[in-house]
Amino acid sequence: MTTFCSKEEQLMTRYLLGSATEEQCVEVEERFLRDAEYLKHLLALECEIIDDYARGDMPAPERRRFERRALASPQGREQIARARKLQAQLDRVASEWRAASEEREPAPLIAAPRESLWKKLRSRLFMPAPALRYGMAAVASLLLLGGLWLLREALLSRQRIAQLAAERDAALLNEKNLQERLAARQEELTSQLENKKRQLEVEQSRSAQMRRILGQSPPSPTQEGDFVELALTSGIERNSREPRRLRIPTGVRMVKLQLELDPSVKHRGYRVELNTAGGAYVWGQAGLTARQTDWGRFVTLMIPARALQAGEYELILLGSTNERKGEVAGYYYFIASPSGARK
Repeated sequence: MTTFCSKEEQLMTRYLLGSATEEQCVEVEERFLRDAEYLKHLLALECEIIDDYARGDMPAPERRRFERRALASPQGREQIARARKLQAQLDRVASEWRAASEEREPAPLIAAPRESLWKKLRSRLFMPAPALRYGMAAVASLLLLGGLWLLREALLSRQRIAQLAAERDAALLNEKNLQERLAARQEELTSQLENKKRQLEVEQSRSAQMRRILGQSPPSPTQEGDFVELALTSGIERNSREPRRLRIPTGVRMVKLQLELDPSVKHRGYRVELNTAGGAYVWGQAGLTARQTDWGRFVTLMIPARALQAGEYELILLGSTNERKGEVAGYYYFIASPSGARK
């Protein structure tokens, strides 16, 4: 039979009373799960503690700890009630046994020390009376089962606490990941907003430049041989709005067009093709260059007024590349409105 030192029994007592530390609880639980002798001794020690509480022999500090642990559940209260009832029965049996013994032999001069409930149980198990011996064995079995239930409840509670701690850690990790994703998304949206603001500022600047150009160069021909002037902005395709209208008064022989270039368009030379809205070729010119002004870069060309009939026109600007091939640099649209006969 395995024997346990006083240090081990003190650790078991602290565990049963609920005063052991977290590490000590883990140590005791791992030990009794793999060591049957250790569990048996732990249950016996628990029975002695319950006996001391039922008899009122437990010190006040230990009694308060025991009550917080054992009397907190209905099962614990029921176990204590059984221990008190058993103690009362044992006291009654002991009284009857002492009375019978006094009739047979004189009373001792010194009273024997009071035994614990567990020691009484173990001594009574070997009494010659079969009924009493079997009764005590049944009571001891009940106490052992009750102690085993308490240990099982303690182990399940610790497992539940560990599970809740793991769920809490997982929730905290998920929350952290969500916050990181939200921060990254917010940063991305902020960057997109700043890019759109910059693009809007560029478009507003270009619109302001065109308004200044249009305001400074109104077409006002008054004599024969004069020309009319029109500034056009490039568009990839014709939009839903009506193109700008070019009014050609009587007697005007030339039309001056200023084609605004997109800032990204940079070629050594340019040529233009003028077509009708239906795609018929009307007029063309090569050898054009761009010039830089305070309002942007422009290509200027002069078109004979006689080449323009009333209607809508598309002007294609082609830029020269290193391979000497034409590359579209912009599309421009306008409506010609001649008035009267022209020379």
